[in-house]
Amino acid sequence: MKKILVAMLLLAAFGAAASQLVPPRTVVLTFDDAVRSHLEVAAPLLKAYGFGATFFISHAWMNDTEHFLSWEEVAELHQMGFEIGNHTWTHAGINTPGKAARLAGELALVENELARVGVPKPITFGWTGNAFGPDGLAVLAGAGYKLARRGMQPEAPYGSLELGPLFNPLLHHPLLIPSAGDAYPDWTLDHFKKVVDRAVEGCAAIVQFHGVPDLEHPWVHTPEERFREYMAYLKEGGFHVIAMRDLLPFLPEKTVENDPMTRVQFPAPSDKELYWPVEREQTVQNLDFWIKNMACDHQYTLDEVVEVVRLPKPILEERLGLLRDESAFAGRPACVKVLPYPGGRHPRIGFLEGAIDPLRGTKVSIFPPWEKGGYMVLDIPEAIFSNLGLTFLAHTHIPTIWNGQNTVIDNRDWIIDENCLRSEWRLPNGIVFGACVTSEPNGVAMELFLENGTDAALTGLRTQICVMLKAAPGFEEQNQERKEYEAPLTVVKARDADRYLLLAFEHCGRAWGNEKCPCVHSDPVLPDAAPGKRVSVRGWLRFYEGADIANVKKQLLRDIDTH
Repeated sequence: MKKILVAMLLLAAFGAAASQLVPPRTVVLTFDDAVRSHLEVAAPLLKAYGFGATFFISHAWMNDTEHFLSWEEVAELHQMGFEIGNHTWTHAGINTPGKAARLAGELALVENELARVGVPKPITFGWTGNAFGPDGLAVLAGAGYKLARRGMQPEAPYGSLELGPLFNPLLHHPLLIPSAGDAYPDWTLDHFKKVVDRAVEGCAAIVQFHGVPDLEHPWVHTPEERFREYMAYLKEGGFHVIAMRDLLPFLPEKTVENDPMTRVQFPAPSDKELYWPVEREQTVQNLDFWIKNMACDHQYTLDEVVEVVRLPKPILEERLGLLRDESAFAGRPACVKVLPYPGGRHPRIGFLEGAIDPLRGTKVSIFPPWEKGGYMVLDIPEAIFSNLGLTFLAHTHIPTIWNGQNTVIDNRDWIIDENCLRSEWRLPNGIVFGACVTSEPNGVAMELFLENGTDAALTGLRTQICVMLKAAPGFEEQNQERKEYEAPLTVVKARDADRYLLLAFEHCGRAWGNEKCPCVHSDPVLPDAAPGKRVSVRGWLRFYEGADIANVKKQLLRDIDTH
């Protein structure tokens, strides 16, 4: 009778009931960071006992192959029947909007590497460093994650031998599942018993382990002999030992939204760390320009402006009222309008999974000279390849050499001159690259440069220069119709008019397009660069309206030959 009354009270309070209650003595085992002992010690023992478990995988320490697993070894855990969860690429805490702004890309990098070795996309996530916040929560939900484990904090202090909360599916948000215990080196069997013995009907004890042992992270180390004692106790005690994914049947039909932790940033951000995303900080430094750019030139809605600027609507409405009908374009009136792309709104229609978290500092909006022409987004460069590997990528997709080193490349905005936009990026190894996009009466002239600041020659300098067509009426179809690719020239004809886009670079290695985006390319190859040398290529994007496209193409090819 008491259980029925409790269930009725919970149902009345939260408006939903689980399809079934968590069985008594249910323990969820989780293991963080892809430590080598997960495969060599933990997994065989768990398998022998018939236990389930979730292994949360991060790339952060994988370069240390002596102490941490490779992706192929992670796949062995999956093949043994264990769940593989996501633990981000760099293991950065996600308690602020700035850190959450990188979360989608970090999730995708892990997902892509897991897919490469045959592991399905995870549905569970382990909050890194047990740090969490509302912005990260929204990213996880948007990425399709169903369950996420946090730590014992803030209810129990970090590093203490106190007990963390049990997970009650009717009280806790499924993406903020608390840990009942986070195993530390000073745990004893008696303390482990206190953690798991509290698992009654309706509540599960989530236990967080790292390495067993964890020689490189001794502050979260669990000795192997102690771990074996813990597992033997679970087996002898008849505990129901499962993975995170096995909690799904116990979730209520309606997600718990009134968990107070959904409004918490843990730990509280310090004054020393960057709170907002880099692009937002760059935006508010020149707020009027960017508001005009978004609302007046790109026709962003107020909600889209808020997404980029992260200021309250009333403030933006007031500023926008003063700026309405002004343009951020300051170039010559007789020239094609060229503006930095403001970000927020994704420049692609499709294949979005291939361009997560696009950097706006490589992207330029070019406005065709005809009425209601919209704009096209030039990405210069979208990518740079070299003998070092993928040296730069203007979004997150496949790992770059910097992802391999867990190094983040932050956005750098365009420098605005009278008639051109200039960019300069400096990579951690001393490579400097950038572009100049100059407005002309019928298009733009472009230069892409690279300076080799390393102590070795750079070869195989292939680049990708992309023009995205989503926002240009008549050009936005996701197909290859009315498109011509004959290096160095790419030509696109509008659907219902004799209007053309022409794109060409000298030293073009490939002219092509992706119909899913849709986008078109003329991808130049930069000359090899000795240490200290600067190399560059030039290109042109032109618009034409009329019936003489053949001569226009010939003229553009002649222009390339004369430069």
